[in-house]
Amino acid sequence: MADYIPGGDAAFSAWLDNFVTYATANLGLVAGDLTPITTGQTA
Repeated sequence: MADYIPGGDAAFSAWLDNFVTYATANLGLVAGDLTPITTGQTA
């Protein structure tokens, strides 16, 4: 089974941006729920 998380910094960054957008809009998560992810994203 292939990984759904892409390798390489640019591809991973684009995937993570999309994940945060999708999670916020469709999974009922609020900004506080995603703080650990978005903090790591900017680091």
